[in-house]
Amino acid sequence: MSLSDRKRRILKAVIDEYIENAEPVGSRVIASRSRLDVSPATIRNEMSELEELGYLEQPHVSAGRIPSTAGYRLYVNELMQDYALSDHEAEAINAALRTQMRELERTVREFGSFVSRLTNYTTYTLMPSPSSERVMKFDVLIIDERYAIVVIVTSSGLLKNKRIRLATSATEEEIRQVVRILNTHFTNRTLDEISLSLIKRASAEAGNLAYLVTAVADFAGEVLDDSGDGDIYLDGISRMLNHPEYRDPEKARELLNYLSDKREILRHTKEHFSDDNVAGQIRFSIGTENSDEPLKDAGIVYGTYDLGKNLQGVIGIVGPTRMDYAKVAANLNYFINGFNKLIRDSFFTDI
Repeated sequence: MSLSDRKRRILKAVIDEYIENAEPVGSRVIASRSRLDVSPATIRNEMSELEELGYLEQPHVSAGRIPSTAGYRLYVNELMQDYALSDHEAEAINAALRTQMRELERTVREFGSFVSRLTNYTTYTLMPSPSSERVMKFDVLIIDERYAIVVIVTSSGLLKNKRIRLATSATEEEIRQVVRILNTHFTNRTLDEISLSLIKRASAEAGNLAYLVTAVADFAGEVLDDSGDGDIYLDGISRMLNHPEYRDPEKARELLNYLSDKREILRHTKEHFSDDNVAGQIRFSIGTENSDEPLKDAGIVYGTYDLGKNLQGVIGIVGPTRMDYAKVAANLNYFINGFNKLIRDSFFTDI
């Protein structure tokens, strides 16, 4: 039996009221709080008929009505309105996504921080910079009629997300179709493989949501491009000043400025490591072996750690040339072995 428009509006009002207050709902409450413009008696009669039809229930003779399972089903299928997330709720979702996305980075940073405290030297930790980084999965989550969140999972296990404004309204099915297009055309591709012709071909399949496919593809390109150099985390800079070799403020300033320059650290690290390095391998760079002037009175002990999926990061321990290389190397090697196991067990287990 098809319900009249008034019955549908009354049923929706009852369910909305019950969801909010968890108390049986009477006709006077609906009359006073809704915009139905009908008397409580009319509403009471309609509610009685809705009960006879199985959409409402009356837990006690003197009580108001509550929704039945059939009433809830009609509500979710036909009556409820799209919920617009508040800015606070949207930000809470974004914060949760960022937390997951940064979990691996946080673990790596804590790794470097611990090593710095353990050795009493300055450390820098380099996240891997894979030229073969790929996007392995796309998802698009609707926030409200204006915005959606794009989620990207990369081959190194990192999550990236971005809020994108919707130029047109989109149904859940249309969004699912966009996700299917993205995962069909752009997953398991490097940055170089995401070509303009591929983007145009995928966008053509999305109809009026072609702009969304293009926007997500551009975001994927940004994510892969940003991964090209890797991130560097510096810890224990002030510990360098504890050593007599760096009590000269000018000498200390030159070294600290050098260590704070991401480009210099990347270039120097690449000079000492190649793609065939074994994870956990320890190397040394001592005094004048370093081509950069600020490092000619310093020693560096390097180790590589394994993030799985053929991705390796580097940790460097920087101190004066007289640093205790044997002790530092032993500590670093032992710690890297444990760290590699932690990464494998926590982030890259087979599912």
